[in-house]
This record gives sequence, C-alpha cells and structure tokens, in this order.
Amino acid sequence: MLIIHKIEKTHFSSSEAVIVQYILDQGDKIKDMTVAKIAQATYTSPPLLIRIAKKLGYSGWNEFKEAYLKELSYMYATSDIDASIPFVLGDDYMTIAKNIALLQQETLQDTLSLLSHDALYQAMKYLRECKTIDLYGVSLAMLQAEDFAEKMFCIDKSVKICHLTGAAQRQAIMSDQTHCAILISYSGQTSFIIKVAKILRQKGVPIIAITSIADNELSKLAQVTLPISSREMLHTKIGEFASTQSIKYILDTLYGCIFSLDYQNNLDRRIEIAKEIDDKVSGYEFINEK
Repeated sequence: MLIIHKIEKTHFSSSEAVIVQYILDQGDKIKDMTVAKIAQATYTSPPLLIRIAKKLGYSGWNEFKEAYLKELSYMYATSDIDASIPFVLGDDYMTIAKNIALLQQETLQDTLSLLSHDALYQAMKYLRECKTIDLYGVSLAMLQAEDFAEKMFCIDKSVKICHLTGAAQRQAIMSDQTHCAILISYSGQTSFIIKVAKILRQKGVPIIAITSIADNELSKLAQVTLPISSREMLHTKIGEFASTQSIKYILDTLYGCIFSLDYQNNLDRRIEIAKEIDDKVSGYEFINEK
C-alpha cells in the first residue's frame, strides 16, 4: 500500500495529525529537514515522529523518510493531471474532455514505464505452460477481466472469472499446479484477494499480481508482479479513471503476447468467427468491409 494510502487509513492522535499534515504540506521539502526541525516547526516533540513512522510500518524515521521521498518522486514525475480529481468545479465540458484524455495518455505511459521485460517474460512463461487460467478480482477491475476473457475465448483460451468471495475461495482450493492465477487489486491489501492468494500459494499455483507499486502483501505472495499506475487515491477521487485504464492496458498486453505465440492461426480464427457471427455494417466506407 502506498504511504499516502496508509496515512488515509491510520488513526493518529491530535499531535501526530499535526505532524502528518505538515509532512504532506511540505512534500519533498522534508528531504533536508531533521527530526528536531520538523518537531520545532509543528510545536511537537521528536519522539512523535518516530511513533508516526512505526504506526505506518517502518522501523524508524529515516526509513519512513526515504520511502516517502521515493514515493513522492514517482507521484510528481511527468504528471500534469491529478489522477484522483482530473477536473474541478468550474471546468467547462471541453476542459473536462481534454483533462480525461490527457490523464489516459499519462496513465498508459506511466504503466508502460513500470513494466519490465523480465516480469512480462515470467508472466508469459506461466500463462504459456498452464492448462487453466483463473482470474480473481473485485469491483470495476472485473469489467476489464470480462473483456480479457472474451478476447481469450476467441483464440480458444479459456479464462475463468472468479469474483464472488465464496466461489473464488472454492476455485482456489480446487486449483493445482496446472493452473495459473491472475489476481487484481489496486491496493494489494484487499482481504478477499489476500485470502485467495494464500490458498493458491499453499497449492503451488503460480500467481501473477496486477497491483500498485507499493510494497504490499499481494506482491509478496505473487511469483511475478505487473505494476499498474499508482497515482490514484484510494478514497479521495472522482472515479477510477486511471486504475481501470492501467489494468486494461496490462490485460490487453497479456492478450497481445499470448496472441503472438500463434499469430497467424489466431488471426485466421478471429476473422473466421467475425465473418460467421458479425452482421455489422457501417455507413462509413473506410471501415465497412465487403
């Protein structure tokens, strides 16, 4: 979980809350500030800063400070649009349209920059070798999962969607090493997903995690992690514009890589299916195939 998300979910005393707000307001300016200087600026005491760090899961202030500055560096990099609130009160319709378009462009570039060759190669290794692909997730992510499963079905690859808590846990229990599981969770801390991941680990099922860049529990349980754009707040947001776009991009990439393994046969199959079942026509000559 990102530090900013941990802060949202952590209870602080009134004095600690003053320090936390100061840290958030100062941002990367705390790089050159000592514990004593921050305590002085907030009219508090140095031990409170150490307590805050430990509440957030760090051994001490220096470890927290290093992680926080690293996260800020990522959050500030080449981001012109706020992923959580891409438009504000008073924006006209075209400004809203422009901002959402820019956010989607930034999200795709951000996701691509987080994707590594080695992680993608390892994920494809598991997907190539398995007999069954199970996909677990919650909320809006499952709309992207359904789209992925539909694309895979058209190239004769079956993907089982597991999103109901009870059914998903039963599916995990019934899985074995011939399965490969894709688990989607933006926070990487969703309790239902973590329970499933722990079952899959016990069964020896390879896990591909699609989650945020944070050092979260899901990433620790997975054999390979494909990180998604992580600039969106957990709660303070207008909608999941960035996270759903990022998840779709990762799933589309996996589909594209699987498609490429038997490119010509898969292409022929897609065209054959489309000719048999599609009755679409268009008045736009350029796309209207005879």
